[in-house]
Amino acid sequence: MKNSELLTTTHHNLTRIEKQRRYILRSLVQKNECPNCGNWLNFFEGAGAEIDDWNSQADLASCRCNKCKRELIYTVPFFALSGKSGWLWRLAPIGSGK
Repeated sequence: MKNSELLTTTHHNLTRIEKQRRYILRSLVQKNECPNCGNWLNFFEGAGAEIDDWNSQADLASCRCNKCKRELIYTVPFFALSGKSGWLWRLAPIGSGK
């Protein structure tokens, strides 16, 4: 099943693994603010990837803000205090070569 199909399929028609993947996808489509310029973008926009091309390796994707072009790091904080999507953007150190 494609990732885009997971997001539109009813909950009771999914296996346990598909439900877990859907939970992650729903989190990643939530937009978060670029800490450099304030532009709001989701993980897929930052990674420059289509949702159906993603294979559950969020930490391996090279991400950039589509407005200021600054390199971003997808980060899951130890404590999610914002109550939003459970993840945030962090600026990659300049010249990190990631």
